[in-house]
Parts: sequence; C-alpha cells; structure tokens
Amino acid sequence: MSQYYFTVAALPYLDFESAPSISYVDFLSFCESTLTPHDYELLTAAHLDGSLPEGFSHPVLTAWSIFEQSLRNELVKLRAPQLGMDTEKYVKLFIDNTTTSLIARNSIKEENPEKAEEYLDKERWNFFSELEAGHDFDIGKLIVYSLRLQLLERKNLFDEEKGKNGFQEIYEQIKTAIKDA
Repeated sequence: MSQYYFTVAALPYLDFESAPSISYVDFLSFCESTLTPHDYELLTAAHLDGSLPEGFSHPVLTAWSIFEQSLRNELVKLRAPQLGMDTEKYVKLFIDNTTTSLIARNSIKEENPEKAEEYLDKERWNFFSELEAGHDFDIGKLIVYSLRLQLLERKNLFDEEKGKNGFQEIYEQIKTAIKDA
C-alpha cells in the first residue's frame, strides 16, 4: 500500500465553515502527478453522490457509498409519502446503514430547507472523520479529502435567491404531476 506523505502534507486544511483554498480540479491535477495510476483512478471514483463506478473497490469508497445511498433511501422513505409519491419507485436496492435513519429523521424535522441541507452536510462531514480513522497518509486519506472538498465546493454554490426560485419551480412541477396522476 502506497504512502503519500508529501501529497497529504502539501494539501491545505479544509474546514466545514470556510470556503476551500484549493479547487477540486486543482486537487486532482496535483494528485495525478504524485499518485500511482491505480490510486489516482480510485481517487477519481470518489463521488459525493455515493455512486461507485463498476470495478472500483476500496474500503473507504465502499463505506461512503453505503452511507450515502442509505441516507438517500431514508430521506426518500420520509419525503415521498408526504408528497403522495410511491416510495419504492425511488428507493435503491442497497444495504442500509443503521445511523442514517436517525440522521434523515432529524433533517426532516427542520422546516428550513437550507438548514436541513446544512445539517445533512454536517453529518456527512462527521462521517468523513470516521472514514478517515486509520488512514493518515494513504489513498484512503486522499479519498476522504476529495469527498470533503467536493462537499465544500457544493456547499459554497448555494445561493438563497436561486434556491428559492428553483424550489418553487420544482414544487410546482411536483404539484402538477400529482394532480395529473
């Protein structure tokens, strides 16, 4: 297993409350020049949405994929009935993670969608810390760094006005779809 002391040490610190000082694209560019081709492929397979491309296997990637897909399933189970939609149509067949049910329930309690999303992101950030345990200078550490960086970039894209407009458009589409069904 390769150790990436220089690569990890050269990366800027990431904080949940701050915009990252490195872009995801720059991070990948930097890592491409310091990682083995196999490890670089693993790194680029790490997606915030929890999808895992066929043929990629690493304990950190697998654990993240299970957590994120399970969280999304739990959110569907809670949100779909409120919207009069079929839960099973949107739940993916995946192994459930016992902690995600509580996280999903707590997020649903939040009336403000922005606060609910922030809560979910904080829980993801906390899970990243669990994933990082025992991975100090290896590809697992860099995979977690990649996921954290993706989360921060996504978080910093939020714009309240655009969010309200987008929410209203989606809400109207859902209402129309339910009425037409």
